[in-house]
Amino acid sequence: MKTKFYLYLLAAVSSILFVSCNPDSIADEDNPYETEEGVKRGDIKTTDMG
Repeated sequence: MKTKFYLYLLAAVSSILFVSCNPDSIADEDNPYETEEGVKRGDIKTTDMG
């Protein structure tokens, strides 16, 4: 009974370690802060609030 528990525990821990240490992740390729387009200074309009 205890061997079955330990085998399940070992399988759970090893699967968690494999998934967390796997470098093949889609999120690694997607950088949300890197953008290709910028804002031109002429497009920014400001108003005087004073």
